[in-house]
Amino acid sequence: MMARVWSRILSYYGQKVTLRRDGQEETVRAILQPILGAAEEQEVPTPLGRARRDRFLYLGPAGHLLDEETVVEWNGGEYRVRSAQLAGREICPHWWAMLYPRDEVTQ
Repeated sequence: MMARVWSRILSYYGQKVTLRRDGQEETVRAILQPILGAAEEQEVPTPLGRARRDRFLYLGPAGHLLDEETVVEWNGGEYRVRSAQLAGREICPHWWAMLYPRDEVTQ
């Protein structure tokens, strides 16, 4: 019952995102929004200039794996998974994750 409700919420409020992992791509609907703290700024000064500290909340369908190896494409940008967990396993399974811009990743 709750899984159907969650599916309807994602179809109505979710945005199209592409999940890339191990050369595979899949498009799903998920809810993404910036995480803003009252005392935090998304950009902070550093000795070399301003640095981004963007963080985004991801709420998505349980049937699509999300882990630290997944790249999430959304709204013209690429994001890496900082942490992810499968929440609501018994009642309403979904992925809850924190993302950050991929351009912050040092390779």
